[in-house]
Amino acid sequence: MLDSRLVGYWSDKHLYLGGMEAADIAFCADGTGWTNWSNAARAFEVLRFRWWQTSSSSLILRLREHVSGTWSLDGDTTIHQPREHSARDEQVVLGYEITAGHTAIGDPIEVLEFDQHVIRGVIGNRFAFERELTPNEHGPAFNPEIPPGII
Repeated sequence: MLDSRLVGYWSDKHLYLGGMEAADIAFCADGTGWTNWSNAARAFEVLRFRWWQTSSSSLILRLREHVSGTWSLDGDTTIHQPREHSARDEQVVLGYEITAGHTAIGDPIEVLEFDQHVIRGVIGNRFAFERELTPNEHGPAFNPEIPPGII
């Protein structure tokens, strides 16, 4: 069972203005997804996962892959230069709620709030809906030639 309300790209950047880092989480309709953390020093970390629900208000993320490195801008395009890539096998159980909320400047927005940090010390627990995902979107630093066993 997958909650279709979760499907899309969520970000904390509109909730905390002036931050030197940002965290995003994406849920694809096929049960895959990723987190993306980046900072002003041009570092990034991406965790890819599979997700499914255990009830109407809780879900499981099965972390499968970790990619980190640096990012740069080429015009309006963000270029990711991966430095580390490794398999993960970790499970995170999260309670969640989707409610009407407000951005840091008071604009109305849909808010996804988890009962704990998604990834302690890296990915927080509150996100605002950013956008729909494009078809076949896989997130930053995606490599279709991932070694067997990573995903």
